[in-house]
Amino acid sequence: MRAGRFRTLEAAALGAAFTLTLSSCALFKPQRVEISSQVSETLPPETLAPSGSAGPQASGPPQSRTIFVPGTAGRGGKANYASAPGVTAGTIRLGIIVPLDGAMAQLGRPLLRTTQAYVNNLNLRGGIHGRKVELFLQTACINCEAENLLAAKALVEQKKVFAIVNAYMNTYAFNAAIKYLNRVEVPLVQGWSGTSEDAISWDAKQSPWSVYFTVRNDDAVRIYADWMDRVIGEWEKAGKLPNPQNPKWVATVALDVAQDRRRSREFAKVWEAKGSGYKVVSQQYVAAEEETVTRMDSFIAAMRDADANAVFSATNITLVFGMQAAQRQGWKVPWVSKSAWGRAATDNCGSACDGGYTDNNGWGWAGIDTPQMRQYLSVMRRYYPDGATYADASTLGGWLGMMGLEYAASGLGADLTREGLIGVLGNLRNFETGIGPTINTSPDDHLGMRETMMVQVCRAKFYRVSGWLRAGGPMNRVESKGDCGWGY
Repeated sequence: MRAGRFRTLEAAALGAAFTLTLSSCALFKPQRVEISSQVSETLPPETLAPSGSAGPQASGPPQSRTIFVPGTAGRGGKANYASAPGVTAGTIRLGIIVPLDGAMAQLGRPLLRTTQAYVNNLNLRGGIHGRKVELFLQTACINCEAENLLAAKALVEQKKVFAIVNAYMNTYAFNAAIKYLNRVEVPLVQGWSGTSEDAISWDAKQSPWSVYFTVRNDDAVRIYADWMDRVIGEWEKAGKLPNPQNPKWVATVALDVAQDRRRSREFAKVWEAKGSGYKVVSQQYVAAEEETVTRMDSFIAAMRDADANAVFSATNITLVFGMQAAQRQGWKVPWVSKSAWGRAATDNCGSACDGGYTDNNGWGWAGIDTPQMRQYLSVMRRYYPDGATYADASTLGGWLGMMGLEYAASGLGADLTREGLIGVLGNLRNFETGIGPTINTSPDDHLGMRETMMVQVCRAKFYRVSGWLRAGGPMNRVESKGDCGWGY
């Protein structure tokens, strides 16, 4: 299997459901699907009670806050008109690109359902200043760069969409589509991981026509290191470290792909800058082939033989298979991973992953009691009463993306244009969604979030074990009934 086929895994970690049966290559083989579109507005109309919350406030001076509750924007203003491609006096056309064929449908379907529920709920309230939203679905193989580009072109050139929202694609396989959208100046708005060339995404200078609501890479790496420092301290006090003479010796493990290598290197820099006793004693890079990943024992042995006391995993897949191999070898150490919040780490890892930590990318937690979170849960339960997961990475991230789009489009009113939309979303100040942390964007930083939460895998469930964490800030743990404590 080629390395490129496995690069979907970093994106897959953020999806809620797929089965990690890696005994054959079939699961990750890109499926060539016919590019087709459909309008996705099929849910039955129901009357929804108004939220009763105050509408958005003006941004004002830097200390003021903009608190946005969906559906509370003003409805006045001048009459609508065809203000931009994809916008008429009565409609706004949006596109979404997700995989809906084969095994990868389990990744795209939750995000599509969330976006669709938001759109239908929005239209029940009369749309955005009287304009109803039409959501056009475009399917594409998640890690096929040419197919993602073709999907973006089909939405823009054939379906004439105003913007694209919540695209679930492999972050490595969407660069061509990003460059195309930049060239034709079509916004991409989503609560998802920053998708751009490596240098751009790490320096937070995102593509000019794209806005993502997620924690910045550089902040996240510092938070991972700070959280690991706290966890090691607790293990040290409990006498649980395998190498107590050198408590701050750690290892990293990652897939052998550009983003993961960069994340591992940045983590090592942050860790060793903490002081003379802080050392990364082993950095392992796993070939992006499933046969190698399913045989993680050699990588675990190398980290163990280097006397590491903890492991930072730069991706979800090396957490899952790494902790399984560590359990086979009886090597018990704390693990911290980049964004493994999904069923890959619960349904398939078993007891091996108990105590492992990951973050939520800044997308919130369903237990947060706010009007916006209650509204989110109410809408999802109303439209999907089938027991679907409502609070995971792809669903909450998708909801945040739509909140941002509605806020910006509502403020623009009749004069809704692509440039105006990006202008609003690229200049948010103290924007509060009630779901994620405060969002601040700038023309050079379209990621927006400086905080994230830590969650823990325990007995095939996730537990929130921190409040909002900021790089360089306190790493305070909260207790969740039933969690695995500090993991030892």
